[in-house]
Amino acid sequence: MFPTNHKTIFVLDHTPYFGISSDNPIDFDVSKSRGPGYVSLPPVCKSLWTCSVEAAVEYCRIVWDLFPDGKLIRFVVSDSAAHILNTWAVAQQNLTHILNGLCLVGPVRRGAGGDVVGLCAAIESLGEPSPTQSSRPTTERHFQNRGRIICITSARDDDSIRSLAEIALNTLMQQNKKASTIQPTPSTETTPSPQSLVVHYCHLVIVNVTPEKAETRVNNQPLTEMGGGLMSVEVIVSRASALANLLGRLVLPHYKLATTTVTGIPMKEEQNASSSANYDVEIIHSAEAHAGLRAAQTAAEALESVVLRWWTPRGAEGGASGCSGPLWRVTPADVASRPSACLVNFLLNGRSVTLEVPRKGGGRSASHVLAAQGGELWIGALGGRTPYDDPPALSEGVGGRVTDYRIKEFGALMQQKKLHPLRGAGANARARSKLQRHTTYWPLTISSTLIFNLGSIMEPLTRLVVQESLTDDEVDACRGVLLSLLGMESRHELPSAQLPSNMRGKWSGRREEQWRQVWGELEALVRAHSASPAHRALLRTLLDCRAHNHAPDGESRATVIRATTDSPLSPVGAGNGANSGDVWAPRNVLDTLLGTPRPARRPDFAGRMAAGNRIATLYQHLQQDVEAQH
Repeated sequence: MFPTNHKTIFVLDHTPYFGISSDNPIDFDVSKSRGPGYVSLPPVCKSLWTCSVEAAVEYCRIVWDLFPDGKLIRFVVSDSAAHILNTWAVAQQNLTHILNGLCLVGPVRRGAGGDVVGLCAAIESLGEPSPTQSSRPTTERHFQNRGRIICITSARDDDSIRSLAEIALNTLMQQNKKASTIQPTPSTETTPSPQSLVVHYCHLVIVNVTPEKAETRVNNQPLTEMGGGLMSVEVIVSRASALANLLGRLVLPHYKLATTTVTGIPMKEEQNASSSANYDVEIIHSAEAHAGLRAAQTAAEALESVVLRWWTPRGAEGGASGCSGPLWRVTPADVASRPSACLVNFLLNGRSVTLEVPRKGGGRSASHVLAAQGGELWIGALGGRTPYDDPPALSEGVGGRVTDYRIKEFGALMQQKKLHPLRGAGANARARSKLQRHTTYWPLTISSTLIFNLGSIMEPLTRLVVQESLTDDEVDACRGVLLSLLGMESRHELPSAQLPSNMRGKWSGRREEQWRQVWGELEALVRAHSASPAHRALLRTLLDCRAHNHAPDGESRATVIRATTDSPLSPVGAGNGANSGDVWAPRNVLDTLLGTPRPARRPDFAGRMAAGNRIATLYQHLQQDVEAQH
């Protein structure tokens, strides 16, 4: 119920050793106008205590920016005594309270002490219930009191680290033993929560800090379980100058966060307002925002920053409300940098920014949007969890060539064939059958069809034949179109004026072939929609017209019609059979082969028949004839 990051405790070593220099000089003199006699200021170095405080405070800033509620952090300063700076109360979970407490503690002083007393106090603080835990009974099935302790200290060697971990484990076991004796019985579930809870799991992170030039005998140690899984100890060695970056990386797996580098941000230069340069800003947010970009990411990839490119901002009317998907809070990784401050101010002014995945081959793929809402920064994923490349335009073929797709006709087909929920039995079958009938013959490109390029010459046949039923007047109108085409073919007229300019040259020199294509397309179109008696009557008329002008010399029209309908590849029943009205049913080659009468089986070999079940001997009298000749 309560994850490990629900309660986190920082133990800061305040012993005299942390008062030494970090040996990382910082140029304090930033003045650029150095006249004669100017004495430059020497560089300064932070102490180990200052580096520890800054790194821990930056860790807290990231957590509290992204999780205003539910993620609690306490500070324990350890020297001769344990100084607890705050409690689990929500009112004390802010940087102002922590910084005020650190001011009261003051700088490092001389004296005895160590980190053991602070570590023991931190383990006792884990046993204190948080406000959320106090509102729930401890007897719930999934109630788990877990937490994390980050101890920033400096030890001599690995044995000292091991001893520190054993002290923490013994203290934890004693605390659990003490807390278990005062746990309420199951019959008193409604009693208030106890003052001390059993700690079910503790993640102890020991960060060993050393100056820049000092040698250390402490080594990094991976996560190791102790006490039968009651505690896990992890040891990390860091220089004081790299401590802030280290905790900035640790906060990512601790709270399941990820980073995004917004690249290509146009910004005005301070020295020259008329010029601009592109900057990069790293932001931190929940790792779920990258779920679409890294569906199966490894632990190493989770620590890497995803690079997204700045797109032109949408304007004040955009905002986070323009993103229909989930939103996650955002905080900059470096709040002190000028590019981060400019980006934050830009978003807080009501502007939103679209981020895109950089593509080597060109094109844009918008993936996320950055915006401010309610005084907080948010990031949202666009178009679901997985961003896809922008699909190419329908009019662009392979290699960028513009093809001749029938785009307008295809759009009209989609509008007419919208699928709506229907009631009653067989509704899906009727819808599927209608779509199948309308797409059985539907040319995709302009150059692959002639009848759909003839325009008014084919009207109203191409418009009426796609209907489910036809009236007598509509059948007569379609027959008139067929007779008109028949007359044009007889007069050797070419309707080239109706064709597009890129197809007019194809009509010259191939007249018979083009008319054969026209009649073939008409037959395919009418046959695909021949589901009613009117359509079948129109198909018979079309077959008569097609056979009339393609008859061999000397044959009558009736002979040509009879020869065409009696062909094995003609529609079933197209001849003089009893079912001559079913001309719409196609007959394929398989049906023709199966319907062909088989010839009588040839007689079997006489030798095999005489041998019966024995092996037949070929040329059994050949040897006898040779001996007779001799």
